Amino acid sequence: HSEEYYPSLLRGLGYKSTREAALQAIVKLHNDAIPLLVYLAEDIHKPDLVRLQAWTALGQIGTVEAIDILVSNLMTAWGTTRRNILRILLKMPSEAGIEGVLDRIGRSGLETLIEQELMFIGQIYAGLVDLSGVTTYGNFSFRDANSAGLPGNDTAQLLQRALRGLEADATERCFLLMKFLYPLDTVQAAAFNIASGQPSLVARGLEILDNTVDIAKKRSLLNLFDQNSEREKLGNLSELMVYKPLAPSDRLRRLLELRHFLSDWALACCFHLAREARWSLTAQQTLVCLQHPTGFVREAVLAYLKIASPRALLELLPRLQNDPDNLVSAQVEEMMAELGAGGKR
Repeated sequence: HSEEYYPSLLRGLGYKSTREAALQAIVKLHNDAIPLLVYLAEDIHKPDLVRLQAWTALGQIGTVEAIDILVSNLMTAWGTTRRNILRILLKMPSEAGIEGVLDRIGRSGLETLIEQELMFIGQIYAGLVDLSGVTTYGNFSFRDANSAGLPGNDTAQLLQRALRGLEADATERCFLLMKFLYPLDTVQAAAFNIASGQPSLVARGLEILDNTVDIAKKRSLLNLFDQNSEREKLGNLSELMVYKPLAPSDRLRRLLELRHFLSDWALACCFHLAREARWSLTAQQTLVCLQHPTGFVREAVLAYLKIASPRALLELLPRLQNDPDNLVSAQVEEMMAELGAGGKR
């Protein structure tokens, strides 16, 4: 319990050899560890695995104060963080996490979170529909493309696949949220059948949900799992969002306005598509994403700026020479040499 060792315990979460021991020691600190864990969990510059360990520790501490923190962040977090918090709350013994959520935000709060996910899925469908006719081919240096098993020359296809990944993530969060309202086994059975993709099993999964779910937006939720096109599914979400067709470039800018809800991968794909298609983005979108904590997103923004605004890039490069990502800093040095911006200071 000596506070001088707290920083060492937190650092221990970052290494495989010490992670479990550090986690156990932090959990034994109970409420004393909460401020440290919150600071670590909310630091977007920390690796996802380390942040997950911090959320996990809060769940294992399991006090009223720890549950308060988890539920509060559940309401404001998005994407991977929201999914992780949901899983941690569901795994707490004696359904303490489920009861904690119901006590704090109630059924109406959970329905609101499901509706948020449905509206986000609607934005994804709008992106898929409006960008469906776009095909661009070219050479670009997206270093994560090959590791993800994706084609490295069609940026429009990269973005479309990224958006479908976001749809799958949001759908998973909907099922996790339903587990706070309905029997876990029932929701799990519905999710398993729907995920199979087999028409007979999907129909069975829909039947289970139809007989179980009683939320206000039940129809919108169930329509997501029908074997319909994105355009048809988008129409079925009309009670939650009104779809207005946009030109592909406008839709891309709209997606970037929702950047806080996009995955790092999808965000990088947006900039690569803008570069290949020669679409202009706003200065705010570009500058904000240039400060993104993930290196390959900054890399994508720099590649876009090289085509879209070499003059602005020339002014920005000297400030980016000490980027913590070695590949990004090497990219900056190469661009500075190519644009004649001088050597490293």
